[in-house]
Formats: sequence, C-alpha cells, structure tokens
Amino acid sequence: MKITKTLASIALLLLGCCVNAQVGTLSVSSAIEKGVSFPLFSFGDEVVMNDEFMRIFSKNKNDKSAPTKQEIYEYVDLYVKFKLKVKEAYALKMDTVPSFKQELAGYRKQLAQPYLTDKTVTERLVKEAYSRSQMEVSAAHLLINCAADAKPSDSLSAYEKIIGLRKRVVKGESFEAIASLYSEDPSVKTNKGDLGYFTVFQMIYPFEKAAFTTPVGEVSQPIRTRFGYHLVYVKDKRKTQGDVKVAHIAIQFNNPTQIDSTKERIDAVYAKLQAGADWNTTVEEFSEDFNTNSIGGELGWFNRTTPNIPAEFKNTAYELQNDGDYSMPVKTKFRWHILKRIEIKDKLSFDDSKDFLRRKVERDSRSELNKDVVVARIIKENNYQEVAGLDSVSKEIDASLLKGQFKKKKGKGIVLCKIGDRAYTDDYFYAYIATNQARSNKTLSSAIADIYESFVKQINLDFEEGQLEDKYEEFKYTMQEYRDGILLFELMDKEVWSKAVKDTAGLESFYSKNKAQYMWKERAVATVYSCSDTKTAKRAKKLVKKGKPTSMILDKCNAKDALSVSVNKKTIEKGTDKQLEGVQWAVGISELPFENSRIKFVEISEILPVSVKVLKENMGQATSDYQDYLEATWIEALKKSYPVEIYEENINRLYSH
Repeated sequence: MKITKTLASIALLLLGCCVNAQVGTLSVSSAIEKGVSFPLFSFGDEVVMNDEFMRIFSKNKNDKSAPTKQEIYEYVDLYVKFKLKVKEAYALKMDTVPSFKQELAGYRKQLAQPYLTDKTVTERLVKEAYSRSQMEVSAAHLLINCAADAKPSDSLSAYEKIIGLRKRVVKGESFEAIASLYSEDPSVKTNKGDLGYFTVFQMIYPFEKAAFTTPVGEVSQPIRTRFGYHLVYVKDKRKTQGDVKVAHIAIQFNNPTQIDSTKERIDAVYAKLQAGADWNTTVEEFSEDFNTNSIGGELGWFNRTTPNIPAEFKNTAYELQNDGDYSMPVKTKFRWHILKRIEIKDKLSFDDSKDFLRRKVERDSRSELNKDVVVARIIKENNYQEVAGLDSVSKEIDASLLKGQFKKKKGKGIVLCKIGDRAYTDDYFYAYIATNQARSNKTLSSAIADIYESFVKQINLDFEEGQLEDKYEEFKYTMQEYRDGILLFELMDKEVWSKAVKDTAGLESFYSKNKAQYMWKERAVATVYSCSDTKTAKRAKKLVKKGKPTSMILDKCNAKDALSVSVNKKTIEKGTDKQLEGVQWAVGISELPFENSRIKFVEISEILPVSVKVLKENMGQATSDYQDYLEATWIEALKKSYPVEIYEENINRLYSH
C-alpha cells in the first residue's frame, strides 16, 4: 500500500506536520533563559515553543472554538512524532540530495507564481473567466499550419490563404465544407472541424477569446497560435447549467449485430421500472456496469462540457426535469442506458468560485498578460539600473543568433545592469542567450534587442523570486512545509511504505505471529436465483436439484424472456449478508423472501469452516498493518536517539480548563 507523494504531502499538511525542524527551535536551556514564550516539549537538544506549535495547530483546526485538552494532547503526540522523523531526515542529510533539491525547486516555482503576478490584472482575468464560465460556445474551426519559427514568406503565405478562405465563408459558402477541404487539423477527417460545446479554460486562451467574442453565425478574424492560423466559426451560445449527478442501468453490446438483442433486454428492464420495480434492486440485478451496479448505478458529477462523455448521454441527463426521474433507453457507442437523475447543482456565485478561478488563471497561459505589469513594478521596487547596457555588447553577437545557434562565449566582465547591489555582467547575458535563443526571422538588431529585453525581465523576476521568503512570511512558512513534506515522504517511504512492500519475509513473519487477527468466520458458497414468477422458479429449482450448470439453467429459463432468471454467486461469512438472514446454514436449497416482484431462492453448495485468511488474499490489510507496526517500532527507536521530554505544565496553558 504505497502512498503517492502528492497524497502523502497533502496528508502531512492536513495534520499540520510540515514545518521546519530548525525554525522556532532552540536549546532547552537558552529557551528558558531568554523567556521568549515557553517550551512545550524537547527532542534531543531541541525544543518546540508554544508559538510555533499553536501556529500550526490553529492553521489546521477546523473550527474557531477554544482548543480542548484532548485536542491539544492528540496534536502534541502527532507533532512529536513528526519532529522526530524530520530531525532524522536532516541528520541523514537527505536535504542535500540533488533529486530533493531539484524537486523542491520545482515546487518553489509553482508557489512563487502568485507573488509574481499583478493583482489588478489577475482580478480582471478572474472576472472575465467567471463571465465566460456562465456560457457554453459551440464552434467549429479551420487550421492552416504555420510553425512559430516559420520564415516571413511562409507566414505571409499561410495568412493570405486563411484570409482567402474566410472571405469565401463570409460570402456564403459552408464553413463545414471549406474546413473539410482545406483545414490542416488531422481531426477534421472525423469531425469536419466541429468542436462541440466548450466553456472557459477548455481551449487555449487566444482561441477561447475568439470563440467568446465572435457573434453567433459569424467567423472570427484569423488568430495565431503556436499551431498556426485559425478561423473560429461560432455556431451557438447557450447559458451554462449546473453540474448534474445521475445513476444508470447499462446493457453492453460489443458489435452492431448485438444492438437489437440488447435493445430487447434494456426495454424489458425499462418495462419493469415502469411497472414499479425498485431502482436499486433492478440496477443490482441487471446493470452490466460492474463498477456501479452495487451502489445503485450512481456516477460522478459532470456537466454539458465535460469531455469523454457522449453527447446523447449528457443531453438525456439534462432533459430529466426532477430528481428521481428516469429516462427511456438511450444508446451510446457501446451501451444502452437508462438514466436516473439524482441531483443537480446550481451554478456557483462569483464569491464561491473566485478562489478556484484565480488558481486556474494563475496556471493558465493568460497569466502571461500581467508579466509586463509585474516587471515594471519590481524594476522600481528593487532599484534596477542600466549600467553599460546592451550597446556595450551588441557587436559581440553575430547572425548565428537568428538560427538559434549562438554559442556561449566568455565575457569581459562588463556590468550591463544592476538590481540593488547585485551586478549582472556580459557573462550572464551570453549564458542566457545560449539557453533561451530560438530561430528568428527578424533583423539581427531586432533579435538582439528582443532577447536583451527578455533577459532584463527574467533577471528581475528571478531576483524578486529569490527574496520572497524575506518579503512574505506566509511564503516562508509554506516553503518550510513543502521542504519538510518532501523529506518526510522520502524517509517514510524508505522506513515504512516501500519497506513493507519489499520485505516479504518480514511481512510473512508478522502475519504468522498475528494470524489470530486475520481469520475467516464460517462461510458459505451460495448462489442466489432471482425468478420472474413461481413457474419459472420451480423450473429453475428443479434444474438446480439435478445439478445442472448455471449457464444451462439461464439458457433454458431465459429462452423467451432475457430477464426471467438472474443469478448471483458469492462466498459470504455467516451473519454478514442480510439477504441470507434466517436461512439454514447448511448445504441445500432454501427459499428467500419475496422481493421486488421476484421469486428468490438460494443454493448453498459448500460450507467453509473457520480458517486463517491466506496472506495473498488479504495482502492489502496485512501490508497496512505491517506498515503501522514498522512505524511504531521506528518511532520508539527515534525516541531513544532523540529523547523526548513533555512539559505538561506548559501544555496545560494552551487549553481552557
């Protein structure tokens, strides 16, 4: 049972167990002498102070009520264990491993982004995104390929071609016909350029902008993306509806020859529902979606623009008027369905959705729109100064730059610019060019000016990012959480999670010593027969008594009606199945209560005695228990390496009495 790093980090954050082992810790003696706050517990030669503990405790407490004694002591126990593990990680110098440094740098880049954006621009983009989230656009598109580094002549040729095609559409030719003939998007062969309905964030930003700003029935001006030139033809716009949750009954067909026969079965199921059959029971007996037939056929939330859900399925779901209504059979690519509406959500208000939208905006390409605004601000804040500037080195850059082949050269130590007290020499600039250059169709002087401008932006952003811990306390603490979360994950994986999976001998020994915890109660191998009427039940029971195989019984009894008999074979522990309550626990046939207009009986073919569960059949639970054992043993060892002392008098000051 190995936990992924993402989930582990989240779990640690939720526990409030991700703060730096060094921040807020002093030697015990010095903490007491200085009298700055008071110590709660010590481990080894370090101590945790009340301000550090309460900051993390308060951050993760679900309500604002005063903490209770139980809450404080439970959290102290968690925090002691966390501190011991993190101290061990630092002792093992796991924070010096290159892979750790690289991973932490990646997280830092992500965390820094909100601090390197302009709030005014971001808020405008968030409001725009919310407005667009209220609409769904149906559009088609036409693409003429044009690489980002294409020659000016090739770009002009592609542009003139798409302009010519747009004129033909404006004059009345069918966009679908034009797209089918000329679009260079490979998907045009199957969709003729039709993209269906979509909403905000589902297309690249320039494409989205064209789709939402072009009136229905009109075609946009050409837009340029990294793929080339596009025309967007807007077919329809409609208001967004809330998310919907449905349940379904599914009957599978594997090829066109089975469509008619499976239609008979889904119609028969629909007729049962119309006659008053219970939905959940009908799902359990007849639905062939084996992931959902034990939970009433319930599916997750979706909406009208959710990808990978057939349009006919989504349309049917939204046509249902009330919770509890179910549809007539509807066919998708490989299944017949009957849908039942469970619930529909109203659209979220701006206040309820703005945080989610802000996160999306910050990760989306549209966030680039505020980079220039941010750079202009931090250039002033951080005292950026031109010194020798671009003119001092422009003659050192030759035409190889236009081919993206400029080779890094040794600089002369010329200071081009400064940010605060930090100087950036020609060496920095040449290194930047070598790493960030690309082919260009501009003149050499323009290409040099562009890359210098990009260089200035980047060094200012990098300088600002480098001082975020000093400027923003929240960022500093969050970075500590990520640092310790990654370290703790790696150490837990080594000492507990992966160790439990790889140490097969240790797991087997643990299982053997604790086998009393892994026992099967007495079990029965049972087959439940559900029959449409008394006559069918008598026939099925007669065949069962003769020892006929289940497949033969179904063939004979379902020859005229596909739903006459259904079977469910299971091995169950005594006292765990409500359906078999009151049934004689012995080999033989027993009647079951009449249910949902069906006659039912059960055949118990074998009684299995009390026995130890086979390890390979109980691997998940056994591995989890072994991990708990390994962690508990490890914690005890850490307490010996780093003795723990709890200052109960001080802890008692943290909760109301």
